[in-house]
Amino acid sequence: MYLGYSLTPFGHHPRAWEHARNVEKLGFDALLAQVTAAESAGFDFVLLADRLGLRPAETPSSVATPFEPTLLASALASKTPRIGFVAAAAMAQHEPYNLARRFASLDLIGKGRLGWLAIPSGDPARDAEYFDVVTGLWDSYEPDAFLYDKAEGRFFDPEKMHVLNHKGVHFSVRGPLNVNPSPQGRPVVAQVFDGAGAPIAGDVLFLGARSVEDLTAMTEDAVQAVAACGKKRADVRILANLVPVIGETAEAADAASAALAFVEADRAEQPLSGIRIVSTADTIAGRMTELAASLGLDGFTILPPTLDMARLFVADVAPKLARRGSVGEGETLRGRLSLPHLTHPAKEA
Repeated sequence: MYLGYSLTPFGHHPRAWEHARNVEKLGFDALLAQVTAAESAGFDFVLLADRLGLRPAETPSSVATPFEPTLLASALASKTPRIGFVAAAAMAQHEPYNLARRFASLDLIGKGRLGWLAIPSGDPARDAEYFDVVTGLWDSYEPDAFLYDKAEGRFFDPEKMHVLNHKGVHFSVRGPLNVNPSPQGRPVVAQVFDGAGAPIAGDVLFLGARSVEDLTAMTEDAVQAVAACGKKRADVRILANLVPVIGETAEAADAASAALAFVEADRAEQPLSGIRIVSTADTIAGRMTELAASLGLDGFTILPPTLDMARLFVADVAPKLARRGSVGEGETLRGRLSLPHLTHPAKEA
């Protein structure tokens, strides 16, 4: 089982800030403390969802992390040795060459621990071409292209540089990037899957179902979508979003859930959604294990409703999952998620 931690200053409940009225929670050090705790608890990655690219129409959101996600990922990666980072960037808001360069640079800074949460533009044909341009640019150089041979005066091998020369309906991009190859072949590519439309051929799908029944159907749709993309199921990780409400007893958990007063209006302020499990730490760990086994899920992305619930999950639930052998390992994000290290296309020929 693989675990992600969705980072927010106060929690994913829109009124979570009322439980932690401290502006320091918005600062980098407080966010780093959350990430460090998640890393120590065995989480595989941190999700920087950036409200899925939605910009505030009138007022800022208390759920949003107040930093540009790729800059935040760069800073956090320099302070943590193991955990991965999946940062959002919308295809409608970024030119593909600059996005490819940014994530390739991030992946080098993070020593192969970076992923891109690709936010679609709403035009599937454009998004597919965008994805092909970005991944093609990430293949600008073969892994052994840079020689640094002082004796022969050879900085790199020109035959191992690949110029994209893409000319399509939506984009015309020559390339190549001026960034060295990724330590993990390419940065991981993730998407939020809601059961509608076809995802691009990435590596991770986040499922935002709000009930077990919806999650069952959405998981089946996700598996079919993976096949439609021409990917093997074993080469894609399907993770369900989970909102844990934890108490020392089931009654205490119910009281905590009632105090949070989850209402439908709150969901509109929180683009990410997930199934809510209200119970003790033991029961939640067991339920997660059961759901993963019965639905064929690869793991969960945790959306703590408050910082108190985040601390309880890290302290009480994650160790129980670890004792069951339910956490990933690896130096790169691909390694932690047991995804294949991608071979350069030139090496496959």
